Amino acid sequence: MTLVKIKNKTISDSSPLFVVTETGTTCNGDLETALKMVDAAKSAGADAIKFMIIGHEYFMSDKTVTYEYEWKGGRKSENMFDMFKGLTFSEADWMKIRDYCIAKDIIFFATVDYILGVDFAEKLQVPAYKISSWDAANYPLIRKMARTGKPIILDTGPITLPELEKTLEVIHKEGNDQVILLHCSHSKDDAGVNLYSIPFLKSVFSVPVGYSADNTDPVPDIAAISLGANVIEKRLTLDRSFPGHHHLKALEPGEYKEYIDSIRRVKNLLGGYYVKPSAEDLHQKAMYYVSITADCDIPQGTVITENMLACKRPGTGISPEFLDIIIGRQARRDIKNNEQFGWDAV
Repeated sequence: MTLVKIKNKTISDSSPLFVVTETGTTCNGDLETALKMVDAAKSAGADAIKFMIIGHEYFMSDKTVTYEYEWKGGRKSENMFDMFKGLTFSEADWMKIRDYCIAKDIIFFATVDYILGVDFAEKLQVPAYKISSWDAANYPLIRKMARTGKPIILDTGPITLPELEKTLEVIHKEGNDQVILLHCSHSKDDAGVNLYSIPFLKSVFSVPVGYSADNTDPVPDIAAISLGANVIEKRLTLDRSFPGHHHLKALEPGEYKEYIDSIRRVKNLLGGYYVKPSAEDLHQKAMYYVSITADCDIPQGTVITENMLACKRPGTGISPEFLDIIIGRQARRDIKNNEQFGWDAV
């Protein structure tokens, strides 16, 4: 597998889980909210926080398109252009967010959806880029990102395997092999989520693969980690009752810390691809395994027979697997009833 590094974090099968806090829409385009979300992500134990550098003037030709979504107050229809416009920050605000992340020691990066946005992201010195599902075939944008040489996290979403192969080829042609695939699904039913895509993509492309959740449910994330996900992206909101897109699909700060603790525990529980008893298992093995023990007093010189022996706890003596070696030998000394056999006794 290609090893990917984002700042001081390594993403690979042998590395800790890389947890990304998604805040692109749930920061509401508000500086104070964004900074509070940085605090919440850091307190919860996330490795990185991801925002969206949005170019609503550049990627929408039809500014009349409406978008319908659900929030705590019910379903809401909103002009998409206006919605994206409301999620943008000024250059000064971006600098404050970036600097605040540096001060809090959490990785700051962004999804960028327009070419000039890459120039601005470079000005912000982002250490990595995210390509959304909807830009997986936006080759001019992807080439621009790839030429920075920085890691690219690519949402799969609606992309097909041939399309994905083509997109990776575009990135590789620019001399960039720092790619993480992020399996994501907008399926309304469990079967459509198809988490087996994670090990499949890893085996086909030999790159780190993660999972991006579309809701608050932790079960798919746990399953994804169990299938080898190297990255988990989860959405955060300060308050699910906020009006606006995605808040209902996000975790609140208190839940977020509990969630990250849980998924990191899942990663630790998986261990490695081998059989290796833990230190506690070995300790209990010594207590609860059985050893070859005298089942009666055995005088010195006696030829030992099977009915003179028993297998009893603890397991600190000779293992019963060597019973056939003991039977038929002579006792070198007196052996008392319930005494564990040692090799010096025969």
